[in-house]
Formats: sequence, C-alpha cells, structure tokens
Amino acid sequence: MRYYVVFSFMGPDSPGLVKQIAEFFTARGINIERSRGCVLGGEFGMTILTSGGTDNVERLITDLDSLRKKTGIDVYVRKTKAPLQREVSPSIPYKLIATSIDRPGIIHQICKALHGRGINIDDISTNVDNNPVTGASIFQMVCFFSLPPAVKILDLKNDLYRIGDESNIDIRFEAVICR
Repeated sequence: MRYYVVFSFMGPDSPGLVKQIAEFFTARGINIERSRGCVLGGEFGMTILTSGGTDNVERLITDLDSLRKKTGIDVYVRKTKAPLQREVSPSIPYKLIATSIDRPGIIHQICKALHGRGINIDDISTNVDNNPVTGASIFQMVCFFSLPPAVKILDLKNDLYRIGDESNIDIRFEAVICR
C-alpha cells in the first residue's frame, strides 16, 4: 500500500541543497510526486509531496535527523492522502494574474474576495521585483483557483475589477483547461 506524506523544509540556502534532499528521498525508496521550492531572502523553502511503502515512509521519517544535521534545515512532516482521493466538488479551473506597484494588503484584498464567494485557491505564488526602468517595486501574483458552478462569473469579475479600480491593481483571470 502507498502512503503519502508532505514535507516542508526551511533553512539556510546553499548550493546543492535540493540535490541533497532528493538524494535523501531516493536512497530510501521514496518517490517525489510534486515539489515547489524557492529562495526567500537568504533562506530556502521547499514543500514536497511524496509517496512510498509503509516501511520506507517510516524509515524516512526516522532518518530525518540525519538530514537536519547534514543540511541545517528544519523539517515539518504531515501524512496525507493520495491526490486523487482528495474530495473535490465540480468546478472550473481559473488562472488569475494581479500586477501592481507593491504595497501591503494586495494579497489579502484578492484572497478575501475569492473566499467571500466560496472559492478555493489551489496554487498561489507572489513576487516583488524592482522595475529596471522606473525603479518601482512591482508586485505580481499568480493564482490558480477552482470556481464552483454556483458562483456567477460576472459577480466575481465585478468584485475583482472593483478591487483593481479602487487599488490600482491590474487583475486578469481566465478559465484554463490544463496547466
């Protein structure tokens, strides 16, 4: 029987860190199903969904201290279910992109509007970069969400466009068939 476990890693960034993590899982017969990682300041953060047999998963969890000592990273572990076992209501997948001059609260405004309509965020990433021409700090958010059939697209558009108009945020979203 396959078991699924989510691992979150956070620690000082260093060359070869992802290789060490992947090597650690591979050596214990664990498959990396999905992963996401990035450098945040001087820290590296990564989340990994893994799968493996019961014995392999338990051995891996027992061996985590050796990975912590070798890399200096903190590890959080949570057992979960297979992605296909996740209960998902019928919905339409959407991709949203928001761009603006950076300021606090942009993520909150958009997520509050989505939550207010009962919309689940499936994937989100945000970034702030300095524009080389103007020197301005530019915020960008890319978000994938699931739109329930009961939510009227026009109502959601009105909510998001109102936020965009009031806060000078370019917000665009469209249905996606596959990512």
